Amino acid sequence: MCLLFLMHELSEDLGIQLSAIHIEHGIRGEESLEDMHYVEEECSKLGVPLIVKTVDAVATSEATGTTIEEAARNERYRVFDTLDVDRIALAHHMNDQAETVLFNLTRGTGVKGIGGIKPVRGRYIRPVLCLTRAETEEYCRERAIAYRTDSTNLDTGLSRNRIRHRVINELEEINDRAVQHICEAAGDMQDVEEFLQKETEKALTECVEYHKDHAEMDISILSAYHPVIATRLVGEVLTRMAGRSKDINRKHIEAVLSLGKGQSGRQIGLIYGLRAGREFGKIIIRTPGRYELTDSKEDHHIPDIRFSVIGRDAVSAEDITEDNNYTKYIDYATIIDAVTVDEHEAASGEKGLNEILAVRKRQPGDYISIKNGRKKLKDLLIEEKIPPDRRDSMYFVASGPEIIWIPDTGRIGERYKVTDRTEKVICMEMKNG
Repeated sequence: MCLLFLMHELSEDLGIQLSAIHIEHGIRGEESLEDMHYVEEECSKLGVPLIVKTVDAVATSEATGTTIEEAARNERYRVFDTLDVDRIALAHHMNDQAETVLFNLTRGTGVKGIGGIKPVRGRYIRPVLCLTRAETEEYCRERAIAYRTDSTNLDTGLSRNRIRHRVINELEEINDRAVQHICEAAGDMQDVEEFLQKETEKALTECVEYHKDHAEMDISILSAYHPVIATRLVGEVLTRMAGRSKDINRKHIEAVLSLGKGQSGRQIGLIYGLRAGREFGKIIIRTPGRYELTDSKEDHHIPDIRFSVIGRDAVSAEDITEDNNYTKYIDYATIIDAVTVDEHEAASGEKGLNEILAVRKRQPGDYISIKNGRKKLKDLLIEEKIPPDRRDSMYFVASGPEIIWIPDTGRIGERYKVTDRTEKVICMEMKNG
């Protein structure tokens, strides 16, 4: 409401044509619908054209395996991207900025994350990012502007709300200008990030050569950079080769940098099926490709994957969580009919497991389990931006129509993952990947 009335008040002076959009997320039932009707009434009084869109954030959350909050945000921006407008003004304020910075720090972040929310990002602008929440409320009080409170914002079971209602309140007990100081530091970090990004782009042109299926980094040039630039450079290369930045972290970057200190010929597996190795003074990052040849007479590209049953205690937590695309562990008890397999036979000759687990290409009707449901394999591969020609050459570990492991990306079906209740695990090891 503060943003709406402020923009309306300034629209003539700014020379802008103002309209509003309200997105009903389908989360809070009647309360959410009342919010929508309230916005319709206020916009009608102001004479501001209003667009109303309805999305199903709950269904999106279940289909994508994301939290409802993340799904709602993604749906909002999906709708925003369809708007034929010059600018989209969002109502984030200083407290939102402080919450974001603290949230990022808690989860683990770098300079960019500490910078928090930018006041301008493309056509998205945040006109009240310079105001505290208290100042926006005072603006509304002075003008007798009523507003509604989203009840989910009071749920301290959500991480951001705990930060909002508990952490920031405690920090303001220490210094009543804590929010402003956090936001000032975030602004400084945005300037630092801009500078570092320019230096990283310069280093990329000096150090990296991109090819169709791999990238090459000159070790002598890379090792001469300050560690901050070297780290950012490797992270950028991995992001470009993977086609995404999600889940690429310090562990992957440090693994690549360690190749610069090792012997030529060393190879390591990374996230999303990427592989890295040192070859004659260069670090090579390769995208997932066809598997090496095997002795198979039917298909020379079938990967040689071995299965064995071992006790849960024989595998460390680090082994299970490691981003190793050549050895994966799943819960023995989740395999269909696994309990009928003779353990001695499975552990020694592996004949029993090979009758249940198939190494094959995709088939119509294939799916993979995700949080709170399942997803068609075809849809997953499209979301992962895997080219159609590569999809046809990929191999999977499957049980019937259900995909258990995608070796190219390292993904395991959600319901097969090892948990605290797991008693035995199946080790799946690729011998020729």
